[in-house]
Amino acid sequence: MTNSTRRPLVIDRFYDVLDEQTQAQLTPEQKQEIEDAIVSITLASRHRIDVRKSFPFFGARYYLVFLLGRDLRKRPRKESTLVRIIVTILILFGILFATLCVLLTLYMLKSAAGIDLIRNFHVGIWDWWLSLRNH
Repeated sequence: MTNSTRRPLVIDRFYDVLDEQTQAQLTPEQKQEIEDAIVSITLASRHRIDVRKSFPFFGARYYLVFLLGRDLRKRPRKESTLVRIIVTILILFGILFATLCVLLTLYMLKSAAGIDLIRNFHVGIWDWWLSLRNH
């Protein structure tokens, strides 16, 4: 077995719940194969981006996990067509929202600097923003 400080936590948890007699009967080769199988079917492997945060919210604790990296599993995960469509739509809406936020920010910066790209034409967002600040 590898050093427990370098080993994923899920493997330590596996050995904690495994019967001691069964664990004693395993050869080092079997233990290595089991550890490799556990890592390949879980999210315990290393990721390029690995954000795991927990936070309190109204008396309960919630967690957020964001992982990004190559899928190294031997068997691909089965996904339905509906899930693929929903994920695609969510990604498209996310990209559209981010693009609109960037464009709005650029427009507001342009308006704050007093730059007119088209003479005598204004969308009105900057004037609306100023009217909200004056109230």
